Amino acid sequence: MLLPLLLLPWVWGALADKWGPPLSSPPLPPVSVTLRLLQIDVFHNTSSMDMQGMALLGDLETHSLDCSTCEIRFLQPWAQQGLTPKQWQDLELVIHRSLSDFIHKMNKVAQQQGKGYPFVTQVSLGCELHPNSTSRGFYDAAVNGEDFISFDVDGGTWFARQGDNLGALYTRDLLIQNKGATITLQFLLRTTCVNQLKSFVLYVNESQESHLWERPVAVVFARAPPPAGTPAPVLLVCHVTGFYPRPVRVAWLQDGEEVGLGGRLNSSGILPNADLTYQLRSSLAVEPGAGHSYACWVQHS
Repeated sequence: MLLPLLLLPWVWGALADKWGPPLSSPPLPPVSVTLRLLQIDVFHNTSSMDMQGMALLGDLETHSLDCSTCEIRFLQPWAQQGLTPKQWQDLELVIHRSLSDFIHKMNKVAQQQGKGYPFVTQVSLGCELHPNSTSRGFYDAAVNGEDFISFDVDGGTWFARQGDNLGALYTRDLLIQNKGATITLQFLLRTTCVNQLKSFVLYVNESQESHLWERPVAVVFARAPPPAGTPAPVLLVCHVTGFYPRPVRVAWLQDGEEVGLGGRLNSSGILPNADLTYQLRSSLAVEPGAGHSYACWVQHS
């Protein structure tokens, strides 16, 4: 295989299938949820590379992979569920072997296609589970930040995302020739991943029972003003944190009227906290000494 098709959860999922399905059938999630595996590889030269791997349930990081030892790190209290300690150790060994094979073959492709070092590969793969019991698998790979290869899970077909890129076409053709690996990947993304996702949703639901509704806490402050004589606006910041569920609306009011969208406004977007709640930071640039009053307005269920 030229791309890391057997990274972290897929080998894990295969082991889980081998040792049997989950003992319970968890309910479907009330909203769509995604289990995503991200792998970033930096190839410095033929003998040196760095790798970072992580698993995300929605926007919550659940596992990471130590690139030097191939040790799986569990970032949530329930993240070790599903396998025994011995099975996790066996999985780490398989990952180490798969990674070694991946490095060898990527270097071979780079040499055959005349690709210069350094270069970066990025892979995103996983599955989505919807409330109506339907699901979708996905696999996308990029090189140096540009789309490279994707996999149509339902059709079982590989696509070169850059039709004029000889490296992408060459890689696509090699992957198409490996029919056994393609069938395996299709099964893992359509079946194994979905089963594991359902199991994780069950553990997350149990963890969230203690805070089905968490009220947001908002703090407003101004960043340090610019030096005297510098014509620059003052930046007001509203930090909203600790809320659950995820949907929230944050707006700025000037003299009681909502400030419209534009260059004065900036937002971090909704980000996860380690305790499964969320946070958001919104900022507003204002002219000093204009005589207006400002407030941060937060709406949450």
